[in-house]
Amino acid sequence: MVTRTEVVPVARKWHWPLEDALGDLRVRYGIKLGLAGLLTLYVTQVLRLEHPNWAVLTVLVMMNSHYVGSITLKAILRVVGTIVGALLEVWLVGDYTSTPAIFLTVLFFVMAFSGYKFGQFPASQVPYAYFLVGMTMISVATYGVAAPDQIWQTGLSRTLEILVGAICSLFVTTLVWPRYAREEFLEAGRAALKTASQLVSIETDAYLHGTEAQVEQIHQAFGQQLSVLSNLLQAGSRESTVFQARLSNYNAFLVSLTNLFHSALDLRRRRQEEIPILGQVQKELELLAAAISEEFNILVGPHRRGEKLRPSRLNEAFAAFEAKVAEIRDQDVFFRIPLGTGIAFFGNFAALRSIRDDLNDVRSLAEGLPRIGQALPDAKPPWDFLPTIDWFWVKAGVKGGLAAVISILLLRWINPPGPATIPLAAWTFSIFGRPFLRAGGTGDLRGFQKTFRAALCLAACTVLLFLTTPFLADYLVMNLALFLILFVFGWLTARTSGVGFWMWVATLSISIFVGLNPQVPVPSQTIIDSFLGLITGMVIATLVGRLIWPVLPQRMLRDDLLVIVAQLRALLRGDPHQERIRTQLAILPVEALQAAGQIRFAGCPEQERSKMAAFIRTLQALVVQATELVSRRHILPETTEAILRPQFDRLEIEFKQVLDAFAECFRRGDCRRELPSVQGALAEMDQAVERMRQSRILSGQKLEAPVRMLELVNRYHATGEALEQCGRLVRTLQIHRYWGDYAL
Repeated sequence: MVTRTEVVPVARKWHWPLEDALGDLRVRYGIKLGLAGLLTLYVTQVLRLEHPNWAVLTVLVMMNSHYVGSITLKAILRVVGTIVGALLEVWLVGDYTSTPAIFLTVLFFVMAFSGYKFGQFPASQVPYAYFLVGMTMISVATYGVAAPDQIWQTGLSRTLEILVGAICSLFVTTLVWPRYAREEFLEAGRAALKTASQLVSIETDAYLHGTEAQVEQIHQAFGQQLSVLSNLLQAGSRESTVFQARLSNYNAFLVSLTNLFHSALDLRRRRQEEIPILGQVQKELELLAAAISEEFNILVGPHRRGEKLRPSRLNEAFAAFEAKVAEIRDQDVFFRIPLGTGIAFFGNFAALRSIRDDLNDVRSLAEGLPRIGQALPDAKPPWDFLPTIDWFWVKAGVKGGLAAVISILLLRWINPPGPATIPLAAWTFSIFGRPFLRAGGTGDLRGFQKTFRAALCLAACTVLLFLTTPFLADYLVMNLALFLILFVFGWLTARTSGVGFWMWVATLSISIFVGLNPQVPVPSQTIIDSFLGLITGMVIATLVGRLIWPVLPQRMLRDDLLVIVAQLRALLRGDPHQERIRTQLAILPVEALQAAGQIRFAGCPEQERSKMAAFIRTLQALVVQATELVSRRHILPETTEAILRPQFDRLEIEFKQVLDAFAECFRRGDCRRELPSVQGALAEMDQAVERMRQSRILSGQKLEAPVRMLELVNRYHATGEALEQCGRLVRTLQIHRYWGDYAL
């Protein structure tokens, strides 16, 4: 008798009760934020700094940079930004306070430039240095205009306070549960690959057995994961020198991942057509599907740093499938079936080959992404050769400079309550419209309603402080209260992608709370004035934001769609820097989807947002088809060049005409018009292919020649059908109702 023994895992003898809680990202970030705030407050008390709230505010701003990078470079840049801002304002206030025209003009340009450089992308690790230039300058100006004779003392004090906050936040971020953008990008990429593997599995099974599959939820999940990856691209490039040095590698990975997902979707394009010869390649297709699944399992599975991914049977399985197709072709089977069936079969053949190629690309790129503790991989050539002007952030910078000037004028004119907060609130709320939108908000849309609700919340905070300040006079209680506030704030915001409106209101409110210094008796009027100053700054920013170039979801959506259409034209035209175009076409639809989800107008049905999302996803499919078309249009066999090249040239002209019509719709904000169609040109191309088949021009050549020809024909079909589908969807949109919405 053979006794079977089972291996029973040995249970751990001891389990720390807080271990699971500390594994939560929100708990960790809350603790880190609380520790950074307490450390900053302690250092400001030791150094006897006058306004510790500026240091704590700096911590709240800097801790938004979650990722570890080159701490030395980051510290140097932020120290330099703080010192430059202080020196500029000391010079400006000391020399030109008595000449408002010069003072306000220079202040406007410096604040506008700081806001522009803060938002401009890509800007490596420099943005927070520019932000600190603006933040230091506005803080010194706030106190300096009231007492210009003490400007050097004010400038030195503000500089030290902001430097303390910046250094303490860098210290805690680096030493306490450090986060690495490159590792999180890899994990997020694996999650997206897992979603893509589900789609490929469903689509290949449906292709083999002729079943229907519902992939809407998978499509939405993949879109959210692309959003995470695109946000990591921006955050990582700003925080990590290593990440920035290999940004082209990450861009290429994102493009290949997007192409892989849409290559799987391409399998369903002609599934409704019955392909009788599938039975003859059933075995090879099943082996190929198993090999694709194996490759996905390898890619999404964990592996140690520096370890090469183990090989799979993907390329061998596809080679066997290709050999079987060649055998069928030699039996003259494809000549006996209808042309449409042959095009459908080779279209799916091309989709499977694209999946294989994309998987090979993803494997190569995944192995080439930087990891902690190993040498940097070879970098792909960068595509940003020359800096370009980002006109959106030029406008945002102008708005921020104007808001800063208005707030300083108010300080000198009517001496409003809470002057310490007004300029900073006015400047930051003016330039944060796009980050608010990216974090899930609505930008400047309904700005007055949000400001009114924020004022009510701040009034409630004022009443709460009336009741609690007597208890906060104790140093220990004050520190515990601050830690608890910062922990809750960090817990709520740990997973936000960017800075939201309410997040920034809370940030400034916490700074006001620290600035009140409740360890000593605080007059009620001081509390009221402090929050009135914050409300006044918000009102200034809201007026500027709503009246001058408002950041509205529909405008962001319109701009993104216009850029997508322009880049598609550039792609088809064969413009240089194709890698840059493809990267932008992979990222822009993600932002467009985010903006589409925030569309608001009177009586806006949920169906409108769903239609817009469907249109953008179809645009993504069009992008992939156009990319594949451009990369393969040189493969046309020479013997077919004279017949098919004129057909292809005509199709590309009509593709561009349709794209121009889309652009006109988006510019005018009205899609209630007839759009050009490419059906006639597609039909003529099919007729030319049928004539070639009847004349057997390619009968004496190897399988590769007809495969290349039919694959290219299929790519033109896929691109044309995607354009037609986009046209059908765009005509159902009601953008004339909300494209120019200025609802308050």
